Amino acid sequence: MVAVVAHPDDAELLCYGTLRRAVAAGATVTVVVVTHGANGVSLADAADGRRLDTDERAKEVRAAWHDTGIHLTFLGLPDGALVADRHLISAVEAEMSRLGCTLLITHSLNATTDHQDHQALARAASNAATRVDTCHTVLHGEPHAPRSAFSPTVVVDITAHLDAKVTALAAHGTQAGRWYLGKDYTHHRAAQAAWRLRPTAAAAGRAYESFETSVLTLFSQEDRS
Repeated sequence: MVAVVAHPDDAELLCYGTLRRAVAAGATVTVVVVTHGANGVSLADAADGRRLDTDERAKEVRAAWHDTGIHLTFLGLPDGALVADRHLISAVEAEMSRLGCTLLITHSLNATTDHQDHQALARAASNAATRVDTCHTVLHGEPHAPRSAFSPTVVVDITAHLDAKVTALAAHGTQAGRWYLGKDYTHHRAAQAAWRLRPTAAAAGRAYESFETSVLTLFSQEDRS
């Protein structure tokens, strides 16, 4: 299983609990972070002279996933201007092929109000996946973009990992104060996913991560390896 995400906190937002469950089930899991995220400062912070080193946010990613059994790869591209061109598509395809990706998690193709890097990478990763023979399933995680057209059809119960997800998101100290990284929003989104597709489970207090899918293969031969 491979999660290909644009920024250093994206995998934690989209699929932290899902990846933890996959590892517990015996899967080999890698998070591929495409950009270094050094441009991830608010306009106000930038005006005050706040700058990030290109390795600063990678350290936060390592802290977030420490001791989880999940592997990390950093491509180190500049954030803010990803384009779904042959260079990005080829870079993603190469990583997916190297890792023997069977199940890809990436950004939504339908979130037109989402960050431009998310939109570009969603297109690039989906394109690359069509040429990776081992990749039989593609899931697109829920964006935190308001007014998006995200429409999930797949949910994963992450109740046992919800508190750990909050802790992992808090490891991104350079992003402190962003509403979508906080405990309240994390709990709200996990409950919302449950109420949307599994209301009986929601009533029992279960928490979920939700996904769209552009291809879903059940009982694939690759799942046995």
